[in-house]
Amino acid sequence: MMPAKTMGVKIKMTIDGKEYECEPNQTVLDVAGANGIPIPTLCFNPLFASHRSGSCRMCLVEVVAGGRPGLQPSCTLPVSSGLSVSTVSKQVYRARRLAVEFLVSEHTQKCRDCPASGGCTLAKFCRDYDINGVPVCSECPNQRESCLLKRGVLCMGPITYANCNAYCTRKGYRCEGCHSTLVNEDVLRFGLAAYRDAGFRAEDILEGAEVFAHDKVSILEAVMKREGML
Repeated sequence: MMPAKTMGVKIKMTIDGKEYECEPNQTVLDVAGANGIPIPTLCFNPLFASHRSGSCRMCLVEVVAGGRPGLQPSCTLPVSSGLSVSTVSKQVYRARRLAVEFLVSEHTQKCRDCPASGGCTLAKFCRDYDINGVPVCSECPNQRESCLLKRGVLCMGPITYANCNAYCTRKGYRCEGCHSTLVNEDVLRFGLAAYRDAGFRAEDILEGAEVFAHDKVSILEAVMKREGML
């Protein structure tokens, strides 16, 4: 008796409470992508399917049934009949946020010279997971020669998360700074290095910070002293 053919056999799994048909050789990330379910990734590249390491930990999902319970990277998690995962649980959000925080802590902040030129995936994840850790230069529309600092304008964006191109309500022209956070030392060091390279004086930087983030100037001063600028 000839064995039954298995080609074309579909199995069913569940993502976020909804059942999907899939191929036995797919991963959870494959199935999610095919059905428009967003799962963030950094290290995954579909061109290198044999090198899915899950090392960035951004694609974590929570297995709730049909497999080993807990958090697992979806790019390496094979589908199986009855498998049920969540992509939106509190545990998933917290784990992904921790992953972004780690990546930012290990990241060299050289956004103004980065080829991403305003399209940084890591910066997007910082926004998505409410993490204050990447300079606004990573998203600034004024890149390279259009950079305000290179044009001699003391843009406060590198230290106040500004330069959104909104009109300033106080002066009537495009925004060059805003009331915002001045607390992340990595970001401050990045911004101060940019100011130093552009030839701005410490007094001018503090004056601008006083206008746009006056309640946090003491933090900036402390970092400037450690960096030898005061």
